[in-house]
Amino acid sequence: MRAPQQTLFVAVLLATAIAVPAFAQTGQASLTNYPACTTTPSKQDSEAAHSAFLLGKRFFDEADYGTAVHNFQDAYKLDCTKTELLRILASAFELSGNRAEAIHALETFLQRSPNLGAEDKGQIQKRIDNLRAQLATAGSATATATATAITPPPPPAGGHTVLPWVVAGAGVVIAAVGGVIYLVESSAANNAKNDCAGGIISAAQGGCKPASGVTLSPTQIGNNYNSANGLVPVGSVLFFAGLGVAAGGVIWHFVEPTGAKSDSKAALLPVLVPTVAPGYGGLSLSGRF
Repeated sequence: MRAPQQTLFVAVLLATAIAVPAFAQTGQASLTNYPACTTTPSKQDSEAAHSAFLLGKRFFDEADYGTAVHNFQDAYKLDCTKTELLRILASAFELSGNRAEAIHALETFLQRSPNLGAEDKGQIQKRIDNLRAQLATAGSATATATATAITPPPPPAGGHTVLPWVVAGAGVVIAAVGGVIYLVESSAANNAKNDCAGGIISAAQGGCKPASGVTLSPTQIGNNYNSANGLVPVGSVLFFAGLGVAAGGVIWHFVEPTGAKSDSKAALLPVLVPTVAPGYGGLSLSGRF
């Protein structure tokens, strides 16, 4: 691996270890899939379904509705001809707080019960309508609560902001990367010198005689030396600039105004701002008069 590639690889690893971001992913589960009931269950399946139902009923009676749901679902998967299980599932879903699944189970029950009487259909439809109304009300309340929660409160008077520490952290990362570049490239330049007889190498490429046991050509040694030697000052500049930025962030934190501010005068006051330039890192004053 050539020296510049080593430097880039090590610097990326270090920067990633210091400042790797974390991401959170959220998603919404889909409703339960009830496959079409096209097969006749065997005697063993029917018995197993009855056992699962009895176990679910025990959990239901103990108010463990989440576990009851799983057992009722198992029972229906084993014997889909028992459509009444869908009504029981709906009750367990509703009591567990999952109104959307309760509605879905009742609608599936209506679709798979063509011989249900008109009065029963009307009662179930009324139950579905009530659940939909409750779901809509709960959704509206959740949206209002979420909007209230994400509205940032005004910053307390006299408090420090986090920005100075963000600047200081960025300075630490810059200094660390610069230090790695400096150390790796300095070592690569020294290795190139050692490859020359007597450790003497000129500024021109290939300006040395390979030492005993070195298989590289004079041109390769010169290229390695010039490449590494050219990156050494880059690492030095990044290192000291990063230290300056880090120090500036810390100073910024302590000099940041924490008292009450006058709106009419705040825009006129000079402000300390972190500044980064080649060979320099620190704070500068910025203001409008």
